[in-house]
Amino acid sequence: MTRYVARRLLHGILVMWIVSTAVFVIFRLVPGDPAAMTLGLDASPEDYEALREELGLNDPTHVQYLRWMGNLARGDFGKSITHGYAEVSGLVFPALGRTLELAALSILLAVIVAVPLGMISAIREGTWVDHIARVFTTLGFSMPTYVMGIGLLILLAEVFPLLPPGGYVPFGEDPVKHLSQLIMPVLTIASVTAARLTRFMRAGMLEVLSADYVRTARAKGLTERRVNYWHAFRNAAIPLVTEVGVNFGLLVGGMVVIEQIFIWPGLGWLMIQSILTRAFDVVQIAVLVSAATFVIVNLLVDLTYSWLDPRIARS
Repeated sequence: MTRYVARRLLHGILVMWIVSTAVFVIFRLVPGDPAAMTLGLDASPEDYEALREELGLNDPTHVQYLRWMGNLARGDFGKSITHGYAEVSGLVFPALGRTLELAALSILLAVIVAVPLGMISAIREGTWVDHIARVFTTLGFSMPTYVMGIGLLILLAEVFPLLPPGGYVPFGEDPVKHLSQLIMPVLTIASVTAARLTRFMRAGMLEVLSADYVRTARAKGLTERRVNYWHAFRNAAIPLVTEVGVNFGLLVGGMVVIEQIFIWPGLGWLMIQSILTRAFDVVQIAVLVSAATFVIVNLLVDLTYSWLDPRIARS
């Protein structure tokens, strides 16, 4: 088990090195000069050259790369010129925290809905419950997240003004308003995610219910409840851990549209605002942090999966 954990950690470090290198290369290959894009067309040549020198853009590429990697290793993400020389980490990490809050609550609600619905749908295959579950999953797969978000926004904020249309108030400042602002984005993301997890849970349960060891358990005279919940569910739920982790990682990096619709100042919202204000120093760190979060989540999923099923680590 220790060797497996060490291998996964080394793999995670390697992936992060590749991601950080890719971010460096991509932002150097983007057409245009970062200094010119930051200052705009009205800047004087002296200001332009001064900013290039300040950003280290006059140095050779390999020197820029080594400085980039060294700063990342020290946790120094630099300062944002377009944000009044504010620390980039002070902009990115609070936004990441708000995105993680939204993603975690959405995944939690999705799991609460998907696990029992997928189980019951598989156990009662062909009944009205199964048909409802399959309609739900089909709608969830076919409806884009932004359509669901806009629909909820119109319904619950315009037609029936029950909830605020968006925005963000810190929990410590006004807990009730903070939670009310979370409801619509969480419902939007959770409904689509729950549809995917329900289909995954149903397929896993159907596969396990037809396995030999389940038929053997029934032949031994165990109750159907014990067979379904003790033998079938425990084995069907293990792959669900991976699916939940992958969905969580994707949400962290792919919540741009939802955060724009509900004016939620998370990581995706920050990236869009930084692009519009030409704060590319913030954009590259936001992209890197988003990728790092996905890598860390997948690493935790791998370790959890090996703990639930030790055969993975032994293999």
